[in-house]
Amino acid sequence: MSHMATICFMSILLQKVQTKLFFRYGSVWASNPDVAYDFRTPQAVLEFVEKESLQDVQLVVRLHNPERYEVVPLEAQSRPIAG
Repeated sequence: MSHMATICFMSILLQKVQTKLFFRYGSVWASNPDVAYDFRTPQAVLEFVEKESLQDVQLVVRLHNPERYEVVPLEAQSRPIAG
């Protein structure tokens, strides 16, 4: 019996806190994480949230094997004034 190595794949998703919907594209949000946009890195999520001025969202790390979700709250960040 051959055994394949278990590889842990993950997705970096963006979720609305109130509705639990996942970002898909444009202004589309979906309840199904399978169709959600994978940002690939936490930094990409943070940059997108700042660029779009989104509030009440959280970063979700979706691990695929075994499937589980880790939620990372995003704090409202104030940008330091360059001087």
